[in-house]
Amino acid sequence: MAWLFLLLASAGMAIADERLLEVTPETIPGLVLDLRYASTNNITGKALYPEARAYLRPETIQKLRKVAKNLQEEGYRLVIWDAWRPASAQKALWEAKPEGRFLTPPSKISRHNRGTSVDVTLADRNGNILEMPSDHDEFNAKADEDFSDVPKEAAKRARTLRAAMFQAGFSGVPDEWWHYDLRDWRDYEAIKGDEMGAGR
Repeated sequence: MAWLFLLLASAGMAIADERLLEVTPETIPGLVLDLRYASTNNITGKALYPEARAYLRPETIQKLRKVAKNLQEEGYRLVIWDAWRPASAQKALWEAKPEGRFLTPPSKISRHNRGTSVDVTLADRNGNILEMPSDHDEFNAKADEDFSDVPKEAAKRARTLRAAMFQAGFSGVPDEWWHYDLRDWRDYEAIKGDEMGAGR
């Protein structure tokens, strides 16, 4: 995996930490960034990140490149809502929604703290965000993997996204159609630091 790290770094991609690289349309062709925690459009109503920049481990980026390629062949573009998440953001989210079914309490290590998890959705070829079963962090029945209670087209897109993520080596969670982890996420240590200012 060192070759990918060196390649992206030499191409001018920001290295946030020796374990993380910045995620951009250059690292993942066709990618759309809609980082919810860099805006007020999230459950806290506040911008939790000072900049709209996403970071992930090189291994995660490599697999997302496969996802993006497969989705493009089906007429979609991959959208990232959240990637690596610092501890301060996790604390703010928990304070806004102290619900263990959907969020990890600050006393524990969030999967997003490891740089191996992403919140994603789909856009069309022009980058327009498409209707999905629910909005990001919409913690209700529409967010789970039973898509019988949502519009058929939205359900179809969610299943397409799920298939592409699974095929590339990710696993999902039953309560959030948008959240995916590297299957071996437990093997990675947390990167809790907030000095980089970026962000279950």
